[in-house]
Amino acid sequence: MSIQQHFEQLSDLCHDLQVWDKRFNNNEISNILRLKEALEVDIERFEQEQQTLNIAIMGQVKAGKSSFLNALLFDGKPVLPTAATPKTANLTRISYGEIPALEIEYYSKEEWDEIEKLAQEKDESEAVKVAQELVEMVSTAQINVQEVLEQQTKRIESSFIDDLVNTLNQYTGNNGQYTALVKMTRLYLPNDELKGFDIIDTPGMNDPVISRTQKTKEEMARCDVVFFLSRASQFLDQSDIHLLTDQLPQGGVERLYLIAGQYDSAILDDGFNRESLSECETNLQNRLNKRAVKELGDLADKKRKAGHEHLADLLENLVKPIVSSTFAHGFATWDVSKWDATMQHVHTELKEMAENDWDEYQFTQQDWQRIANFDALRDKYQIARVEKNQILESKKQSLLPKAQEKLDEAISYLKEAVESRITGLNTQDISKLTELEKQLEQRIHGISSKLEQHIGTELTAIRKAINDISVDLQKSIQQYTQLTTHTGLETHEEAYEVSTSKWYNPFSWGSSETRYRTYTTNYEYLSASDAVEQIAQYARNCKVDIQYHFNDLIRPNQLKLNLRRALVNELNTAQADFDATQFKNVLDAVIRQLNLPELNLEIGDPSRKISQNFSGQIKSSSDMQKLKQALNQSLQEVFKLLNDQFKASAKQIEFNLTDTQNLLAQKLTQGLENELSQIKRDFAEKQKSIQEYEALKALISDEALTKKIA
Repeated sequence: MSIQQHFEQLSDLCHDLQVWDKRFNNNEISNILRLKEALEVDIERFEQEQQTLNIAIMGQVKAGKSSFLNALLFDGKPVLPTAATPKTANLTRISYGEIPALEIEYYSKEEWDEIEKLAQEKDESEAVKVAQELVEMVSTAQINVQEVLEQQTKRIESSFIDDLVNTLNQYTGNNGQYTALVKMTRLYLPNDELKGFDIIDTPGMNDPVISRTQKTKEEMARCDVVFFLSRASQFLDQSDIHLLTDQLPQGGVERLYLIAGQYDSAILDDGFNRESLSECETNLQNRLNKRAVKELGDLADKKRKAGHEHLADLLENLVKPIVSSTFAHGFATWDVSKWDATMQHVHTELKEMAENDWDEYQFTQQDWQRIANFDALRDKYQIARVEKNQILESKKQSLLPKAQEKLDEAISYLKEAVESRITGLNTQDISKLTELEKQLEQRIHGISSKLEQHIGTELTAIRKAINDISVDLQKSIQQYTQLTTHTGLETHEEAYEVSTSKWYNPFSWGSSETRYRTYTTNYEYLSASDAVEQIAQYARNCKVDIQYHFNDLIRPNQLKLNLRRALVNELNTAQADFDATQFKNVLDAVIRQLNLPELNLEIGDPSRKISQNFSGQIKSSSDMQKLKQALNQSLQEVFKLLNDQFKASAKQIEFNLTDTQNLLAQKLTQGLENELSQIKRDFAEKQKSIQEYEALKALISDEALTKKIA
């Protein structure tokens, strides 16, 4: 049975019970009706969020993510503009939509003010450069910044995809008119392959704009399948490892694939040292595999020690990366007219190297297809879709037993109430019930006093725990003040001469040409986004710790259970001439409905001070010290905010529990009065009422529910 079938049959039951709702004053019917409403919300939320398979493409700026997606999803059509620099590295989510549409999310005014402030700085950091470039882009575009930002979001629809693609370039392209002001875009396309699937093109964590970095982290936390692109020529460098460490979600990712992209560039770098294409590919594969085993093995070990077993398992399985070349895919499958200038240049260089260094070798169609390796990528892409469907179905099924358990509990309460009504109508008369009610009301004060003692015990424990929890929070700050020092790489280019002499061509003897190669140097830095994440993590952990300890003290369900047990004990030890069975269920229902308070904390934006004053990589020793001081100050502010809020909330909860103590007798009395009023109405038409309750009893009997719900 599916959850949808259960919901439909529960709906039928609720329809039948609807007419009974007003005859039960203690929510016996309405509780079941609310189950249907809650389940409907769960199913709708599941369909909207969980039914969508989120596939993310991760990698540094210039790793070739947009080109990869254009080739994989759009047959090479440049739907997604490529980001030439970090300044245009905006996140794009691609979804299915019947009408081609583009949704744009701009920076908030506060975020843009921070970017403008950063652009005024005098240092040479990457963050300052990007901020200056963004401000310059806006100035060149001659647009009204405040007017654009006031929109917050914007939706553009078009009947033609080509028109929409041209529009997209204005918001995400390297020279787009509005690109500098855009934090995220969402593209809706009438592509059947996108039904139920979202594709996320991420900007990479070497994005120096913190607000975009945080947006990327939020989006990545929702992803189920991740394709991680690393340039084969600089495979799994420190920036890649940093990206995997910080951006890859700790949970939720079910499939992770490692791609050594731009494989053609690695062949160009390595090929002149090899005797053949085959030797070059063998050497590259061995080198890439060894690099993956070492770097990802070390990272997996760190994740496992941190308690992230699932993520560690995923990383350890990435020992053999998938080599791939979007350009080679284009060489093999696209008409030459679709090649852009960069593709044409790379194609020429590869052909010349094969002719010069591999004894006049000519690339074949099979060579291009093998280097492209797109069949392997498509296989992983399709397998991920199929396997995710299985996971989604499993998650759907988990809703059913939970829904059934809640329904069984609600039905049992209703059965008790119905049986009590039938027994009362068959064995009592209204005068006896009225007398019993008066006796019970006289005993209410004694009963409520016993129950109030349990609440008093809880209050004492709460008052004692408040200071203990505050001390623990203060002590935990220290572990969040440490920032990891990262090692960055700077790429440099140098020229070198290569002989172009051919033995068969005397005119070429002694000739040479200039070629270029790159090398890297290391530098150390602290990451501003690390500090932001430290603060956010401390705030989240504080909130979780407070609520865990506090709710462990309150334990609303346990408190209600203790109150109900005390009630039963008090009624059972009453005098022999006092039989309160008729009203025991009523009093029990009152206790179940007690609205006991819970603690709720609001964190706000605790990292704002860091994001306002620091961005990107912090390299100088003085700036590093300032960042550490700002981090410590922000952590102290978070502690004060949560601790003050916690104490204020705890005090309010004490007041609420005290009110519950004071009003308990009144609530019990009101419950008795409501029940007796309904019984009096039933006695007015006794035989008819008995028949109706018998019919209701049959409706919710185990046999009837087996047919209706199971």
